[in-house]
Formats: sequence, structure tokens, C-alpha cells
Amino acid sequence: MEPSKKQQKRMFFRYGTRYEDVLRELGINQETVILLKDGELVPLDEVASSGNLSIKKITSQG
Repeated sequence: MEPSKKQQKRMFFRYGTRYEDVLRELGINQETVILLKDGELVPLDEVASSGNLSIKKITSQG
């Protein structure tokens, strides 16, 4: 299996946009991912700021 390629996208949002709004704009279900900004976990209700945001898909082995 080939490793997945990182998809990079530069986005601009108005001041006050929260990370949950970013996910909504991208069409991503917020219950299926975690967000890392510059390597640190960020809550979805935090106001988005500039920096490198990684969206990591999580899975449950329930």
C-alpha cells in the first residue's frame, strides 16, 4: 500500500472564524478528525489563527 499524499491548501477566513467553521467549509465531519496547529491539539471552538493546521482522521476500533 502506498502512503497517502499530504494535501495542502491555503485558506483565508475572516477574523473570528472558529476551527469548527473551517471544517464545515471543507465538508468534514468534526466528529471524525482531530486538529493539530503547529503540532499542538486545538479545540474546535477556538478562533482560527494563522499557522500550519493538520487535520488528522481518527477511527474507532469499537
